[in-house]
Amino acid sequence: MGKIYHTFTLVSGDGTPLHGHYWKPEGKPRACILLVHGIGEHGARYNDWARRFVKLGFFVYALDYRGHGKAQGPRGFVHSLTELMDDVSMLVRRCERNFEDVPWFLYGHSMGGNLVLNFLRFRRQDFAGVVVTSPWLELVHPPKPWLQRLGRWADVWWPEWTFSTGIRSDQMTSVPAEREEADADPLMHGRISLRLFNELNDSARFLMTKGLDFHLPMLLLHGEADPLTSCGATERFAARYPENCSYKGYGGALHELHREPVADLVFSDIVAWMEERLK
Repeated sequence: MGKIYHTFTLVSGDGTPLHGHYWKPEGKPRACILLVHGIGEHGARYNDWARRFVKLGFFVYALDYRGHGKAQGPRGFVHSLTELMDDVSMLVRRCERNFEDVPWFLYGHSMGGNLVLNFLRFRRQDFAGVVVTSPWLELVHPPKPWLQRLGRWADVWWPEWTFSTGIRSDQMTSVPAEREEADADPLMHGRISLRLFNELNDSARFLMTKGLDFHLPMLLLHGEADPLTSCGATERFAARYPENCSYKGYGGALHELHREPVADLVFSDIVAWMEERLK
């Protein structure tokens, strides 16, 4: 078998250099998966996860969007969510050029889950399906309302001001080896700007209150012991769309389902759902 993992460079609409990854199966792929990572991480962290899909004939793309991984831009800062939508659009367009004749699945984790849902809201929905894990729809421990009001006021003057996300590796996964890997990863960062927080928080509130007009199938998965993003919010969101959405929670699992002891079950559930879409 030839080389599986490759990297490439993309340039977003405003000229920002981005860093891409892809994992290639032998022969023509059955489908293409486009992975959108979470806050503070990067696409290469999904190497082991992507290789699982490759063994079943899936081609996998992932992107370090601006302010993350090897992409350019201040860590954890954007002027607006539109910039991140543009970054994701560039990855989708690359997939479209190379795999016009195979189905595509959009897959977002955590903050990436928020971005994927907003991508459906603002950009396009011509996918075979969407997978969302542990999305930022509500935070388990959001800032106090008065602090959010202060942050909104300060955003007008200092939108680029960054602060710690407060995310620890022991909140992400219960597996010691996975924690050690995250803590030792030089490309991981724990920063988020006032502007990015407000943009994500506002978009999440819109999705939970106003909803999303979409027609394609969606699989939503969440660990029921996630200390970062709300499992209950994900379940409520899915329940609003019984004809489109399938939801599953995993008892005792933390935020990164693909790095938890239930990872094998999560993978099987995702693949089984995709197989149904490909029939």
